Amino acid sequence: MSRLDLDTDDGPGEHERTMVVDTRQLKRPVPGPGKPWRPFSFKKLEKVSLTESRLTGRLKWLTPKAEAVEALCARLKAIFDAQVGFSLETVQVFGSGELRHHMAEPAFLSFLVPGPHRGRAVLEVELALAHAAVDALLGGAGEAVGLRPLTDIEEGVAGFVLLEALKALGPGMDPGQPKLRMEGVARGVDEAVARLGEEGPVLVVQLRARLGSHDGVVRLFVPSGVLDVMEPAQVAEQRRVQLRADVQSHLGRLSSTRAWLRAEIGYAEISSRDLSSLRVKDVVLVDSLTARPDRGEEGTARLRLGLGRVGCLDAQVLVEEGLYRARITAVVLGEQSFQRRVPSEADEAAAESLGESGEGEDEEFTNPEMNNPMSESGALDDRMDAGDLLGDIPLQISVELARVPVTADQVVSMRVGQVIELSRAPGEPVDLSVNGKVIARGELVEVEGQLGVRVLSLAG
Repeated sequence: MSRLDLDTDDGPGEHERTMVVDTRQLKRPVPGPGKPWRPFSFKKLEKVSLTESRLTGRLKWLTPKAEAVEALCARLKAIFDAQVGFSLETVQVFGSGELRHHMAEPAFLSFLVPGPHRGRAVLEVELALAHAAVDALLGGAGEAVGLRPLTDIEEGVAGFVLLEALKALGPGMDPGQPKLRMEGVARGVDEAVARLGEEGPVLVVQLRARLGSHDGVVRLFVPSGVLDVMEPAQVAEQRRVQLRADVQSHLGRLSSTRAWLRAEIGYAEISSRDLSSLRVKDVVLVDSLTARPDRGEEGTARLRLGLGRVGCLDAQVLVEEGLYRARITAVVLGEQSFQRRVPSEADEAAAESLGESGEGEDEEFTNPEMNNPMSESGALDDRMDAGDLLGDIPLQISVELARVPVTADQVVSMRVGQVIELSRAPGEPVDLSVNGKVIARGELVEVEGQLGVRVLSLAG
């Protein structure tokens, strides 16, 4: 998928248009004999990420039906006694940290909530258009109004128009979708961004609205979490069925994709400062353990692939023929294990830092001290001063019983009841990892009644 920007020269008032080109559908002409292929590249072609493509594709159920839009325009025409129309201009995806740079201020900003869901979307109406609508309802003469924020009374009038619009749209929306309701008005961009409360990507739909002789921009900021809630249940199931069908049809391609399947039996949380100073024979206290390989006991584990953000596998850990095995008991979607949070960039950076500066006894598992960049004279420079600012950031450490290499097609074929060989015997060391990267190997110990992992060697 690629985005193609088209510049139009049809005269003043024309705007730059953006279209999405599915390059897989482009057909190349067959060259004549003796004529070689000549590659063609789009200049100024903006790349579209996979996340942006997926979120943009969800517009098909977020977009109201044609009859709902007609009912909306008819209701607003009756309110304002003027022609009303809407047209879609652009659809973009931004990170939550970018929203302050894209929301207009001042503007009319209102929160929309899908049913009982805690998440919310933000509707932004360009200030000039909001003033024109309020002026028309309050009996104004239609003169231009300076771009000042709306007063409380004017916000109440704009809120009334929004409520009437939602009421008109309701009957034409998909019955499986939760009904949108207005939650209130934001007092500026900072409040709007803060109350969105989402760290994921945000879909931004920009419309051109016409009210009589006035026109302006209306934008809807929808976090990805709200999009998940707005998707009707039958559509979600259809997408899952289609995804499974696509995966099955391309299993041959997946056979060459390899990754590690990690059997996690516990977690610990320490600061990045403590992690960076971790040394051999240190003990990392563990919050809880679901298996005791030091005693040869059985238990449970979570099997994770990659970062485990989409889901994981619940498994029963068994000892058979002197080796641990994991029998899959359930498939768990979402982040639900041991109060585990999603690993952050700080987790990965700390793991990289430890891998560079660690010392240990196992040559196969550690960096020699001579290769430690921090052991050189003069290494304690401004970088260390800046690094001190990260000292209190909490990091999530996973305790891994074992990890086994798997191919993508093996992951697809995993089922409840399947047994996976972990190739790890009772009493063998366990691994400590951050963000999927092994940082240390150790043995389970008890310290004053608390379970921990004593570091035997550091990764490098």
